[in-house]
Amino acid sequence: MTDETLSTELQYATVSENVAGTPTPITTWDVPEGIAISIAQGSPAILDVEAKDGGNVSRSTKIGFGYREPNDPLDSWTVISEFAVSPFNTLSLKDQQSGENAQRRRVRFLRDRIPNGRLTLEDADELALLVNGPDVVDPATLFFNYPMQVDNR
Repeated sequence: MTDETLSTELQYATVSENVAGTPTPITTWDVPEGIAISIAQGSPAILDVEAKDGGNVSRSTKIGFGYREPNDPLDSWTVISEFAVSPFNTLSLKDQQSGENAQRRRVRFLRDRIPNGRLTLEDADELALLVNGPDVVDPATLFFNYPMQVDNR
């Protein structure tokens, strides 16, 4: 396994616009054939995004990870984490990358869904960054990073 970064900039990442007021994927990672990715709770996320009409996304906006397996319904995501956007609104990308203020940006998984704190997804599985809030996000401004491990199979 190698340490890498789950990012909106990966080749197998699809960034899209959300629907305001509805939990919607804004980034989907379709795990490529021949690899498995693993994410663990406890690391700080790095996120930069603006509302489509400009400015910060509303402080009431929630963001989280969800996943689905090949036989899951198309509109069904198993949500495994939820966190507020507000800590990201107040910090620049540079401040987030410095590691300071990391405590408020640490991702925790829902214990009843991921009891061991680690999720491994294989090819054909999908992972998504979901958003639920009153604003439509501007996909062109979205930047997200989170540590992951990749296993080539």
